[in-house]
Amino acid sequence: MHETEVTILAYSVLPILALALPVAGAALAAVAGEKRSRLRNWAAVISSGATLFVAVLILARVLSSGSVYFDLDIMRIGGRFICNLEVDAIGAFFVFFAAVLWFAASMHAFRYMDHEHKRTRFFFFMLLTEAATLGVFMVQDYFSLYLFFEAMGLLAYVLVIHSETDKARSAAAKYICMTVVGGLSLIGGIFLYLGGAGTVAFTPLAGSTWLTGPFRVLALICLIAGFGVKAGMIPLHIWLPDAHPAAPSPASALLSGVMIKAGAYGILRTALTFFQQPAVHGAETEVVSGGHAAEGAVHAASGLAGDVRMLGFAIIWIAVITMFGGMLLALVQNDIKRTLAYSSVSQMGYILFGIGCMTYLGAEGAMGMGGSLYHIINHAFFKGCFFLAAGSILYCAHELDMFKLGGLWRRMPLTTIFWCIAALGIMGIPFLNGFVSKTLLHHAIIESHEFAVGASLATAGWVKLAEILFIITSGGTIGYITKMTYYTFFRRPDAEHAHHTEHVKEAPAWMLAGTGLLAAGVLFNGLFPGVLLGRLVGPTVQTVPGFDAHMAAHVAEVPIFLWENFKEILVPLAIGISVFVLGAWPDLFARRRLGPDIFHLKLPRWLGVDYWYVRGAKDSLALLFAGQRTYAPIKTRVVAILKLGAHETVHTIRDVIYPVLTRKPYELIRDGVIKLVRDTRNRLMPRIREYQGDLAVGALVIAVSLTIFLIMRLL
Repeated sequence: MHETEVTILAYSVLPILALALPVAGAALAAVAGEKRSRLRNWAAVISSGATLFVAVLILARVLSSGSVYFDLDIMRIGGRFICNLEVDAIGAFFVFFAAVLWFAASMHAFRYMDHEHKRTRFFFFMLLTEAATLGVFMVQDYFSLYLFFEAMGLLAYVLVIHSETDKARSAAAKYICMTVVGGLSLIGGIFLYLGGAGTVAFTPLAGSTWLTGPFRVLALICLIAGFGVKAGMIPLHIWLPDAHPAAPSPASALLSGVMIKAGAYGILRTALTFFQQPAVHGAETEVVSGGHAAEGAVHAASGLAGDVRMLGFAIIWIAVITMFGGMLLALVQNDIKRTLAYSSVSQMGYILFGIGCMTYLGAEGAMGMGGSLYHIINHAFFKGCFFLAAGSILYCAHELDMFKLGGLWRRMPLTTIFWCIAALGIMGIPFLNGFVSKTLLHHAIIESHEFAVGASLATAGWVKLAEILFIITSGGTIGYITKMTYYTFFRRPDAEHAHHTEHVKEAPAWMLAGTGLLAAGVLFNGLFPGVLLGRLVGPTVQTVPGFDAHMAAHVAEVPIFLWENFKEILVPLAIGISVFVLGAWPDLFARRRLGPDIFHLKLPRWLGVDYWYVRGAKDSLALLFAGQRTYAPIKTRVVAILKLGAHETVHTIRDVIYPVLTRKPYELIRDGVIKLVRDTRNRLMPRIREYQGDLAVGALVIAVSLTIFLIMRLL
């Protein structure tokens, strides 16, 4: 008999409180409205701050005592209630960083929204979106996750379309279309998963066919595509570069810093289903205090099947394409928020990269998961800081074209400092947060390559190529971030565009507070990586039952500040500086440009994913109408017959059936007799009139004959 470890959950009101606080804040903001705008703004800040406090309590409770739950018992599928709240270490990790970013965005929005319209609507839906997003991370089955995931996507639509300009409407239309398509793919994958795993829970049932079933690959494609839409995964990213610039900056920070992480969270959960093998023997559930049934014990899997390892290999290359493509597109943008949007696509590639390495390595993939988790919270900090700083620039200078700005470091010194901290963080410069997560991710891909070489796998060379592209992408990231920083803050503004910065002043204190909070997170995570690794990332990784215990423990203790790690940044730094100088040398050295301008490079439309989506839609419509000449006459005749049949049916029901059903019996008999007499008379009278002459002659003959007969009898 196999030994089993039964997971015992603790009852807690903290999960439901984390959902209730944003909803209460949204209700208070709606009641306050425009007449009490300060109360409305304070409601957003206080409710998001209180939610952050509860998130910290949840995280501390889960890491110290295990998962917590709160039963709602409002919906059942089979023998299992869904939409019950249950937070494990991974969910608590995501809840924490989401609450941090929402609090910072709420503080920034306190003043930023002053120049926007329909502010009450914005705060109302921003807080409801927070509740839906936190719900994604606080459930333990796919169907509940789907409900919160779709609610998050639909509520965020209002944030994207907020300005109601043509640009915003177009971006929101694309966003909602991709959300619906992603939702359909996701629900299809969930049903296929249910057929293979025997449950919608994240842990497959004992003896299920999830690892060997025939529809596993199709289920994985549907699940990864459904989550990948929100994650901004190429080629499903097309909504993101339009939605981020169209939305207000606090909403952009949330879209980039939190909501796309919900997609990564779903992909991570999908990959982890292969690590959690239920024990064959032992009870599936154990009833603990409060009557809560916890999922049964799981034991570490000794390894993954080859096709599951190929899943990891596929995710690695999806990640490489995403990070590299996003970097190239960010390099040629003019608009700051659009550049940051493509940067978010690229940075999501890093997160997926770690998940791919984790799946590829199997039981030894703890480093990949650790790198992904660290980069998730890092990206939330530095990308949120970027978007809030961009909002401050727009608020003060009313311009986001980096080539029309310049010299802002003199007029907005604090915003410049916060921006530069975020810039150094995303570049991966030592002692900033990006350096730590990129070091962990690089270690993960090195371990993947060593594993492939040691096992003589055919994918070893491709894994090495993925590492090379990882380094090149890191260099390109340094290039476009340096470009954006230089042209926005440090280049002398052109005389033609100097009016954009002449009267610019520093952003209001509320906006600086939100931006500064995230910049402080960038610094803290970079200067003290041991705190996050030892107390948050490492313990979270160690809760995954499929990992090798030694490898999982190593994540919490991995040394960061070593020369071997420092020198890994030298090649990307050289690449990034070279790219920047190649594009900006005329401005740097006051020379006339000779040759192509890579910073203003216009790629052909056919290289864009949008082009092929539109082309495919048009071709599909053309195919539908290709045989119109053939079937048009048939369609016309069929339609005419259907119209005639519909008319006769309506006439029969109205004039025959309905009167019969609404008359009394004796009325029916009376009307029937009258109708019979009337019909008989109507039929006989024409005949009588037609033959009345013949009838008269016949009657005369009969009368004469009878008269003669009587006379003869009398004689």
